[in-house]
Amino acid sequence: MIMPEKLTLSDFVTRRLHPVKVTIQLLTHELKSHTEKDVTSIDAALLGSAISTLELFVEDYEKLVEKSGTAKPQPAVERKFVGEEAKK
Repeated sequence: MIMPEKLTLSDFVTRRLHPVKVTIQLLTHELKSHTEKDVTSIDAALLGSAISTLELFVEDYEKLVEKSGTAKPQPAVERKFVGEEAKK
């Protein structure tokens, strides 16, 4: 995506936050609507779309931060998710 030259970090976040909020609402809805016991089912295409939306936000943010030189992106931290230990 082409970034306007005078786009500040605050402007970027404000402009790009709406799709992230919509994605959060979508996932919250799916969690409430399609959960039986401890299992939630979600359409693979829908989940892929949600992941793509979040990836685009992160990629655009990292490009802006690199370009502006105001801060460096933090390296990814290895996280453990609920139930991950049971799978091993």
